[in-house]
Amino acid sequence: MNAVRISGLIAAALLAPAAAFAADVQGNPAAGKGVFAANNCGSCHALKAARATGAIASNLDKRKPSYAAVVSVVTNGKTKNGLAMPAYKGTLTPKQIQNLAAFVYASTHA
Repeated sequence: MNAVRISGLIAAALLAPAAAFAADVQGNPAAGKGVFAANNCGSCHALKAARATGAIASNLDKRKPSYAAVVSVVTNGKTKNGLAMPAYKGTLTPKQIQNLAAFVYASTHA
């Protein structure tokens, strides 16, 4: 009986991070894949899940950005080392940005 209870506790502990992921990440990764493609993100960024091989900006597979970081950079843009990523807050809706961030996060944190 103790072994059954212990295995149940172990299973609950292993599932807890998945629940935390769902609570922190908003958006639909499948829809985000379409946003990534439609906005030519792969022309600058590498991301295996999108079959993107861009080499101008961050390799997202290597960087493994947080969900919040993707939302922030896509929304507000960023300039680093003379390279500028434009802000998409006037181009994409907040939901599209959430979907895109969910796709990048899910693809790089699997």
